[in-house]
Amino acid sequence: MNTKNERLLHVLGSIMIICGFIAYYYAGSKANQLLIASIGLGAIAWIIAYLQKIDKITTWTGFAFSLICSVAFGQRCLANLMALIGIMQNRLISNAYHKSIYVVLLSIICVSSICSMIVYYVNLEEAKK
Repeated sequence: MNTKNERLLHVLGSIMIICGFIAYYYAGSKANQLLIASIGLGAIAWIIAYLQKIDKITTWTGFAFSLICSVAFGQRCLANLMALIGIMQNRLISNAYHKSIYVVLLSIICVSSICSMIVYYVNLEEAKK
């Protein structure tokens, strides 16, 4: 098994968990959904890495997981960015702070998912001919 892919999933899971805790620290209870999603998906990334290490699942599972995370967190980042633009147009200052934190942290998770997907694909083992 390629240990680079396992380490990549460990790093991706750690980034997700850390971003969830940072969001909860700065936004408080308003960030419960982001905290739950990032901790849950971070734990799933660690579990996938462990299952790949003991050869229970294929390496394509990690690639598919990175793809799903990039799509899911990218959609949430775009939704929060559009909400932030709406808040700024209507001059509602009270909620702009939390939405801007969400946009930054979700974009970090999304970019790390996309980067891990690219590196994961490069590290996939090809069949011997």
